[in-house]
Amino acid sequence: MSEVQRQQVFDQKNYKFRICLEQLQEDQLAIRKEQRYIEEQQEEFFQLQQQEQAAYDFVLGNCEAEERAFFEERGEESLHLAKKAQREFDKQLLQLKKDERTLFDQEENLKADQQAFWKKSEAKENGA
Repeated sequence: MSEVQRQQVFDQKNYKFRICLEQLQEDQLAIRKEQRYIEEQQEEFFQLQQQEQAAYDFVLGNCEAEERAFFEERGEESLHLAKKAQREFDKQLLQLKKDERTLFDQEENLKADQQAFWKKSEAKENGA
């Protein structure tokens, strides 16, 4: 294989490494954006849930005794649904963190492969 062909093969493999690394980094960025979005949603949801709970407390303090059981039941149901939603947010965040870790591992493996390729290419060049 001529020197020009070897250089083309080297450049082509380097290009593939770079493209793969860029894609992994873009995927990591997308995951971080999704994590921030979910965290913002959690904060907004928590604030709304606090407002809703305050409204139930107000209604319970001002309603007739025969209506109290109805509003207490609705308040408990609301709290149950809020906890369920929070668990779902947490589950989504955990999955995103796992996905991010996988992408970081893939990036590290790819960088190691790239370093090995460079060393191998350098050894061939120095040995030739």
